[in-house]
Amino acid sequence: MSKHSLTFLFIFLFGTMAFSQQLPLFDNYLINPASLSPAFTGKYYKFQSLLTYRNEYTNLAGTPVAGNVYVDGAPHKNMGVGGNLLYNKAGIYRNFSLNLNYAYHLQVAKEHFLSFGINASLYQNSLDLSDIVTHDPNDPVINGYSKITETYFNAGLGLLYSWKELNVSLSVPLIFNNRSFYSDNTYQHLLAMDRNWLFYTNYTLDFHRDWKLKFDLLFRKNQYSPLIIDVSAMVKYRDSYWLGFLYRKPATFGIHAGVAIINKIVVNYTFEFSGYSMNGTGSGTHEISLGFRMFREGQQNLLIKDYVR
Repeated sequence: MSKHSLTFLFIFLFGTMAFSQQLPLFDNYLINPASLSPAFTGKYYKFQSLLTYRNEYTNLAGTPVAGNVYVDGAPHKNMGVGGNLLYNKAGIYRNFSLNLNYAYHLQVAKEHFLSFGINASLYQNSLDLSDIVTHDPNDPVINGYSKITETYFNAGLGLLYSWKELNVSLSVPLIFNNRSFYSDNTYQHLLAMDRNWLFYTNYTLDFHRDWKLKFDLLFRKNQYSPLIIDVSAMVKYRDSYWLGFLYRKPATFGIHAGVAIINKIVVNYTFEFSGYSMNGTGSGTHEISLGFRMFREGQQNLLIKDYVR
């Protein structure tokens, strides 16, 4: 296998993870924005946990499969702590990461808040080369390797402004550029943990006593990848049922729906499709989240009789 063949293989495997070749594109930020920025940590709930599973283009072999476990809480009214574990698999590629988050929430005026977040990260990336068949057994790219594993440390920052039902956030999940598996320029940014930026905003409109309309806008930019833009809208009924639509530039569409049982047990499902699935080469992307949450003191907790009414 030549270098050009390997390059094509890598591009195919990681093309669906364009935000960063190691970080999958989850949609669970639509119900948990803390998965995007550490500044959201502990903002809404006294405690919450969320388990997410994502499977992309299920009819194709070797496409990305990812799982994420997120937990956070508010030990103090102005503080939030949390973290998440993430596992991602795409063909010969594996990624495991651990993130620890801290946030401080400051009221700067009536109904105006600033939140500051930091996170520390541990990433382990690996390539399993044992099953690769090559035309040249002395290919210098993989010669002598059956598995390549490297570990990185990184850090991130987040800033959040909140006013009533408006949130505006800017974050840098990866501040530093970590080194690559390969030293030559051909693969310099293919597997490295490169710096990236996120801009996210959402707004919730109350247009009836029980009905809300929520809008989300997200920009993701990796230092060496194209800009990715998400636009979504969600209709919510009594904060217990929701249905939404998502568009991701350049050509991904999604629909998601969920329920919050007595506002504590959360279930959310997302289905995405793009040009690949519409051409019959894939069956779309499936993502499901299951969570549990406890509100802060003073926030509303629905009872069973309220939920079924």
